[in-house]
Amino acid sequence: MSKILNVNTGNYVARVASGNTITLDTGAQAGTVVITGDLQINGETTTVSSQQLDLVDNIITLNKNESGAGITLNQSGIQVDRGSLTDALFVFDEDISFNDPITQTVKAGTFVLKTADNAIIGLRTNSITTAGGDLYLINSGTGVISVSGTNNYETQVTDDDDIPNKKYVDDTVTTGIQTITIQSIQRGDSALNLYDSGLDVGVSAFRVTIDGTEVALFKSGSTEIEDIVFENNTISTVTSATDLTLSSSGTAFVVIDGVLKMPIQSDATSFAPGDNIVVYGKDPGFGNSGVYYTNKNNYEDELISTNRSLMFSMLF
Repeated sequence: MSKILNVNTGNYVARVASGNTITLDTGAQAGTVVITGDLQINGETTTVSSQQLDLVDNIITLNKNESGAGITLNQSGIQVDRGSLTDALFVFDEDISFNDPITQTVKAGTFVLKTADNAIIGLRTNSITTAGGDLYLINSGTGVISVSGTNNYETQVTDDDDIPNKKYVDDTVTTGIQTITIQSIQRGDSALNLYDSGLDVGVSAFRVTIDGTEVALFKSGSTEIEDIVFENNTISTVTSATDLTLSSSGTAFVVIDGVLKMPIQSDATSFAPGDNIVVYGKDPGFGNSGVYYTNKNNYEDELISTNRSLMFSMLF
């Protein structure tokens, strides 16, 4: 049977001696205490021993009536009792700053997940949104972003928007170097071109073109550089009847460190030296040397040997 205490006017106060307890006991079956108005608790500690707490309020205010600029005690948040393990906290810490990507300034105050002994702990989620702005990570020190603990992360990077790790980059570069095929490198009208007889028409070759002009051609057995052909132990010109010039800078000499061998020209061979002197070999004549010259006056003669010179001097 219900009983009602009705106070028509004024307040109703239930008071016990200082330090004692007022208990609203609903019996062994744990009934319900209903408060139809607001509940105001003026003490320093509120303890709720129920196993489940349901709140209709959509916002819970912590550190209410703060009068300072920021949290006077530096931190405010929620602490989770973990029994024999260190408690976990989700707090807002005024002492920790962050880099604001919008204003490009350092601002005070950061949400922190940690244990009661200030060890940082993890957060499990599958999405972070920035409302379209930049996302800053780490922001100080020498830390790195790591995917440690994943299973072959580098092989899972397949989408254009996937973020690669160092292993993915290393593997990609290594594979690229091992398998890449570059036939031509070109900038403007200068280029390097590579040909292989097994893949391309013609012989295998490496061609160098500068400003639209071929300056070098490397082939198996011969090399052509600036109209000069190097083939085995022979140096010649690309174009027939073109002079091959060996010169040195200034007044230095062209030194031949070995024996000079000249082929025998036919007697009908003649040379037009211009303003130069041409030296060549023919069958030995009266001079008995076989070394001939033609000067700029187109005069041809044979250099005389020492013995033949002595013989002529004695005869004449």
